[in-house]
Amino acid sequence: MHTNIAISFLKTAQWLNSEVSRQLEPLDLTAQQLKVLSIVALSENKQATVNEIKAQMFDPMSNVSRLLNKLMGKQLIIKVRNQEDQRLVHIKITKLGIESMCAGKKLMDQGLSAVGKLQDDELELLAKLISKIRS
Repeated sequence: MHTNIAISFLKTAQWLNSEVSRQLEPLDLTAQQLKVLSIVALSENKQATVNEIKAQMFDPMSNVSRLLNKLMGKQLIIKVRNQEDQRLVHIKITKLGIESMCAGKKLMDQGLSAVGKLQDDELELLAKLISKIRS
């Protein structure tokens, strides 16, 4: 029984990930890049350190440095060195980064439109169950 549930979860996660990726394609953004933009945008003063970003990524294997370099190349973030401690680097989101993040979130919502098939009470239960599984 548990094997079937695990396989079903993996299939659903893969399907949802594919839908989100397909929706984000026109923006040339990945789900991980969108997550980084969201982390920075929601941080105090719209800036975060690399370690703060790493701590909030769901995928511990994500290569945050690579993601940051891609986002810098797209001019969605900038790196700013701390004046007192040159080793400390703050990642700041640009205006274009905020615009891309907002557009990406809208497209991602469209990719997850299948969730709209659920009633409010079902969504609430699903959120609770997912949270319970992750804790």
